Amino acid sequence: MSRYIPANAETRDFPAAVVVAYCFESKNGPAYVAYKGRQGKPARFFAFASPDRRDRHLSNYIDQQTEFEALKRTRRQTGHGLKVGDIVFSTWGYEQTNVDFFEVLRVPTDLSAVVRQIESETIEDKPGSMTGKTTAKPGQFVAVAKSETRRACGVHVLNGGKMRGQLQKWDGTPRRVTWYA
Repeated sequence: MSRYIPANAETRDFPAAVVVAYCFESKNGPAYVAYKGRQGKPARFFAFASPDRRDRHLSNYIDQQTEFEALKRTRRQTGHGLKVGDIVFSTWGYEQTNVDFFEVLRVPTDLSAVVRQIESETIEDKPGSMTGKTTAKPGQFVAVAKSETRRACGVHVLNGGKMRGQLQKWDGTPRRVTWYA
């Protein structure tokens, strides 16, 4: 999809916000169309009563996007703070709650860690309730599990991959699980 760039538009580039805006005179008054990153669809497309109102609106949008990009950069550069031996877990499931535990085997960088799934022990609340609590068994690896390198998503949080969402540092308290049949 190609971008709509109005004829006789003034190009305004804002690298810190990852935005490019085209200011122009439309049939409805001073207007701008703004694109975020490499998107083909406009992020903003507005007309105003005066050039001053257009510029203020655009300025507010740029300030908001600059702050958002700065937060993204900070989050990407923040290390996970995990060390070898730490346990991380993932809670997932549909119609049931599953918990998988992983042990940190290596920490190659502040932004990645190598983990491997470990066994867990589940204690049922009462017979037939199909609910309970599970705890990790450190050092007891799942036989078929392989080591996986995961990237940091924040302090004490790793990317869990396609199916697992996020891996968070385990505080040692039993995690709630449910199952059926």
